[in-house]
Amino acid sequence: MEHLLYFFKDLKQVGAIAPSSKFLAKDLVSQLKKRVTNEECPPLNILEIGAGTGPLTKQIVKHLRPQDRLDIVEIHKKFYQIVKTKYRQSNIYTHHSDILNFKPDQQYNFIFSSLPYENMPEEISQQIWQKKLELCSSDAYISYFKYVKFRNFKSDFEEQVVQKYGQNKKFVFLNLPPAKIYTLEINDGKHPASSTENINVA
Repeated sequence: MEHLLYFFKDLKQVGAIAPSSKFLAKDLVSQLKKRVTNEECPPLNILEIGAGTGPLTKQIVKHLRPQDRLDIVEIHKKFYQIVKTKYRQSNIYTHHSDILNFKPDQQYNFIFSSLPYENMPEEISQQIWQKKLELCSSDAYISYFKYVKFRNFKSDFEEQVVQKYGQNKKFVFLNLPPAKIYTLEINDGKHPASSTENINVA
């Protein structure tokens, strides 16, 4: 109920009428789970954008090793306070910030997001996607979801990014509303700053 009240209070910052289901959250982190089961996996930098009340965070933390680092960026003050209070491990850093103003000292192997792209102007959506690509390491994964009730892509830029890097997509019907997960593999060996070279941003 609390999440629903925030949804009506601020549609621009809260993207859903209910938190993501555990089924959706588990599927979102499936690639991370697979990666950390490899004993030779090096320390990972992980970024979550738009944690809300933390249902996806909970699944990420299940696979977080002591040598890994998790940065959580949440623009909504109340949700930031909830997540910061809930997750106090020494390798988890919670930031009350707009992702466009977030300036970390490292790039990320995994980027998860639960952002309401469909509620955003296309220009802002494109800026966020460019920011995510810049924050990616050369072997990064981006995992995010879109609600099935919306058309596939509101932003042409987002669609081009998915076409270029898309590795997998999966429907999750045990969620309110039902959702489609996209997993993008940024493994072309280019410096992330040049990741948009072959994407039409006009």
